[in-house]
Amino acid sequence: MLSVPVFVVTLGLTRLLAGALERIGLASLRPLLLLQLLLLVGFLVLCVSAGPRIDPDAPIAILAGMLGVSAMAVQNALVQISLKGAPSTAVMTTNITRFMMDVGDVMLARRPADVAKARDRAMCTWPAIVGFAIGCGAGAICEAAIGLRSLALPAGLALLAVAMSANIEGGQGP
Repeated sequence: MLSVPVFVVTLGLTRLLAGALERIGLASLRPLLLLQLLLLVGFLVLCVSAGPRIDPDAPIAILAGMLGVSAMAVQNALVQISLKGAPSTAVMTTNITRFMMDVGDVMLARRPADVAKARDRAMCTWPAIVGFAIGCGAGAICEAAIGLRSLALPAGLALLAVAMSANIEGGQGP
């Protein structure tokens, strides 16, 4: 019951932070990626410190879970705020549905303009779908092999995203 209000509050606070950054002329991508990284690292540290048999009702487990929920909220918000036009990184059923409808439009549409739009959307969406599938597989393998220490993988990827954002915001990226 606590996760939904925490998610909603974190979304609101993330939007306020991004708005404040915009008002002072700073791009929001890197600070939001850094915030997500810090939340994921906190989640990792609390989960690993709690041990392999974490009691889900223990305060440390609840706090860890809320840090994970908050990281997810920041991720959802930053895609909407800082990566406008990019496919969602969290709503894979919507991405897969859109992708399959676009594939159908490419094969069935009669107007060249409709085919071109569908092809462009599909080309933008498929990497998110493939990345999600690879991430799910890697996460499952890591969790089975090393337990909650597997949370180091998303934290490491978040660190990589922060590092890569310097190139994007500096105008050196795609």
